[in-house]
Amino acid sequence: MLFRTNLLLALLGVCFVGQTAEAASLCKPDIIGVDVIEGKSNPPAFMVPDDEKYKDGGSFPEKLIRQGWHNLRAAHRPLTLVCRYKGRPNEAFKLPDVTDSCELTYNGGLVFQCKQ
Repeated sequence: MLFRTNLLLALLGVCFVGQTAEAASLCKPDIIGVDVIEGKSNPPAFMVPDDEKYKDGGSFPEKLIRQGWHNLRAAHRPLTLVCRYKGRPNEAFKLPDVTDSCELTYNGGLVFQCKQ
């Protein structure tokens, strides 16, 4: 009985962990902004955030609460994230095809996270 209980708990844990979203920021902490590009067109097709919220006053990035890109499964593939930095080269990452939404938030520093 104990073996079956442990097996059941292990299976439930694997199923639960499989559904969780990526929680780590994809860009280094000193980013000044991000761009999300869809497809392989030239010039690039920059995606505009479909959800933005800012605080009154202040300056970017301190006034940013969130910028979000949602329903990314409908966008042309590949999706490319470009992390922009001040005084050094930008970094580009290909986002997984299962990416459904991404969000840029400010919490003492800019953080970019994506979810499936």
